[in-house]
Amino acid sequence: MSDEYVKAKKAGDAEFRRAILKEEYPYIPSLDSLTDTAKLKQVRVGLMQIPAEMIVGTKTDSRQNAFARNFMPIMDTDTEFAYKWANVYRVQESAGISDPILVYEYKHRFYVQEGNKRVSVFRCLKVPTVTAEVIRILPEEEDPLYKEFLTFFQNTHVYEMDFSNIGDYRKLCRYFNVKWNTPWPEKSVLRLRALYYEFAAEYRKTDEDSSVSDAFLLYLNVFGQEGVRGGGRAALRANILRLQKEFQLAGEKEKIRLVETPEEEEEKKGLLGLDLLPKLSSLKSLRVSFIYESSPDVSADVYEHEIGRILLASRFDSRVKTEKYENCDTKEKLQNALTKAARESDVIFTTSPLQLDETLRCAVSYPDVKYFNCSLNQKVTAVRSYDVRMYEAKFLLGAVAASLSKDHQLAYLADYPVFGIMADINAFAIGAGMIDPQCRVFLAWSETLDEDWKEQMKRLGIRVFCGADTWDPRVSSTEFGLFELADDGSVINIAAPVINWAVYYEKIISRILSSNLNTAGGKAVNYWWGMDAGVIDITLSGRLPYQTRKLAELLKQSLIKGTLDPFAGELHAQNAVIQDAYAPKMSSDKIIVMDWLNDNIIGTLPPYANWSGQARKMIEVSGVSAVKATEE
Repeated sequence: MSDEYVKAKKAGDAEFRRAILKEEYPYIPSLDSLTDTAKLKQVRVGLMQIPAEMIVGTKTDSRQNAFARNFMPIMDTDTEFAYKWANVYRVQESAGISDPILVYEYKHRFYVQEGNKRVSVFRCLKVPTVTAEVIRILPEEEDPLYKEFLTFFQNTHVYEMDFSNIGDYRKLCRYFNVKWNTPWPEKSVLRLRALYYEFAAEYRKTDEDSSVSDAFLLYLNVFGQEGVRGGGRAALRANILRLQKEFQLAGEKEKIRLVETPEEEEEKKGLLGLDLLPKLSSLKSLRVSFIYESSPDVSADVYEHEIGRILLASRFDSRVKTEKYENCDTKEKLQNALTKAARESDVIFTTSPLQLDETLRCAVSYPDVKYFNCSLNQKVTAVRSYDVRMYEAKFLLGAVAASLSKDHQLAYLADYPVFGIMADINAFAIGAGMIDPQCRVFLAWSETLDEDWKEQMKRLGIRVFCGADTWDPRVSSTEFGLFELADDGSVINIAAPVINWAVYYEKIISRILSSNLNTAGGKAVNYWWGMDAGVIDITLSGRLPYQTRKLAELLKQSLIKGTLDPFAGELHAQNAVIQDAYAPKMSSDKIIVMDWLNDNIIGTLPPYANWSGQARKMIEVSGVSAVKATEE
């Protein structure tokens, strides 16, 4: 028997034993055992090159016991199968095999009908692509991610891209300057494949198991297309090593470690897996930079962060020195600010989700600095995310609003559906419904291309509104927080949420100075602190009846103690029951990404096409899946 078959069998036997030890199925799977293919719709895709690593099994179970899970042979060396395999190997080595195999594609994976030994030989020789006649079997259940792939495939005929997250195929289109759901130019397809395989060849030298596609997309985000070829193989290899921790995270199912109280950070280890915090804590002063998209004069959000910066500096006196960079509203300005700050600072806070990508690029180039970005549900290790549980404040505002409404009608104005915002809307509606079961919350969006929200609410005769979280310094209007419109059109402010960024920054910096920030085992770390950490609260008007103020305080203390939560127990969406009366509090990761509306809300979640340009930018970075999936 040929030496090639003996080597291949050793690899197959090793994989077989590994699977047995892990209590996994040791053979390649058969598609017919996974689903009833006879009942599903079939579509002939045609003759094409397919990625060899996506061939995972056989169509039927007739040959599956001849191969281990890695498609390496496991039949004895004196069998007819072994001689045929060796003959196929010799043909491929000498002349190359041109006959296409026949495969069925199901959920972006291939199952062989004809050509199992050829596939095994190709895998043994590490041939990247295989000529195949492809028949697609469409799954019965709808999968948003697979649906997105099918749209991408229709316009590219590229199978190699196999992403893990909804929206990634759209993101790839943007990287190659191609509009979503439009045919790709041939030169763009050729360039995509060339860059992908060049990256994959180098990437597989460091990681043989995780998704190449996810890593490729992350690499493009940080280094761009020129980062694959611009500096040669040595530069590509060096860049891949710099992003190794991010690549490892991209392939994990549980990608984020959510830190919901400051006390969870009491493990004395280096930040982000680096042993630098003891070094920082021994410095005479900690240099902290804040980078803003605009200035405090024109942005309420920036104003709040700036107050936090000023109070932070005064709190630590000479131990902490702060610097601010305003009006970083273009890519070039942001890059310049980050580079300057990275050279002069120990810690950098970027205060908008739109700044995350550039912050990550800077973190790769200047890894000794500590980076924080004000965002939520972000899956990177080199930059920590931080935000507040605003839904707790909105729950209280909903209860206060319902206690004042005389006609059971309230209005809620939101900006755009990014992570956490749907929880804010629903918490407000749930709080209102607990006080007044007849209450209805009319939802409007300020960043859609539809008619003016004020006109909508005026026609409905609504008097009590929950508007922007903070006062906008660019306008004289006091329409923010919870407010009521009087008969003469004047605004009566009732209550408002308050974010105490000074406390938030103080707690983070204190932990850096005392070396009490947890490494989280290489996971992405997202801070999501609430009322129990003292970073979010509400302020109430002195005009409110004392009974209302007392109600708000009781609810607030219950939230802080954990004896009450708007997302515990029975929950009803507009068209479904989310959980029953005995359900515990919904997990925080589900609260962050929720994309449904409570049953007492009158309104919808508009599709992607209805949003303004600024809103689309935010949705692309951190929008909920239900909206991302509607992009055409």
